[in-house]
Amino acid sequence: MSDPPKTEEGEKGKKKKGGVLPWIIVGVVSAGAGGAVPFLLPAHAEPVEDVKVEKPVFELPEEEETVFLPFSDPEKDPSIVINLNEGRLTRYLRISFSLQIPKSQELEFPKLLEAKKAQLRNWLLSEISDKDIEEIRGAAGQNRIRREIREHFNSVLFPDGNDQIYDVLFEEFNVQ
Repeated sequence: MSDPPKTEEGEKGKKKKGGVLPWIIVGVVSAGAGGAVPFLLPAHAEPVEDVKVEKPVFELPEEEETVFLPFSDPEKDPSIVINLNEGRLTRYLRISFSLQIPKSQELEFPKLLEAKKAQLRNWLLSEISDKDIEEIRGAAGQNRIRREIREHFNSVLFPDGNDQIYDVLFEEFNVQ
């Protein structure tokens, strides 16, 4: 029993199909198609004369003046103390904040806020007491809480979707 004679093709295995030639063809065709683009575009564009540029129909509104109203009464209860979701409830957050509203709402807003203050304060206590120290740590944690307060307060105070609270600004944010 002898092995069949080895040929050059047998040692290298089967010949590879394709090779480099198809890639060269694809490159040449692609380059030719890309080179044809300038011929498809107009050679010279004629300038348009006597075109008047008008001001836009709309004008940007002037920046609205705002005021800041404290959520808690500075004389009665200047800050809110909330136990955090920690093992032994030994950590708590003490916060006080103001709400930024349009100056046009300066007289109406305090009445609306006072009518819903118990509901808003209860939500605030429940919401933050579910958070642990890692969720309120740093600027990202504070920004998340500010956003949550603003969104919830707007949804309760202005259910029509016309948000009047622009921002929540912390005056005190102490974790102990």
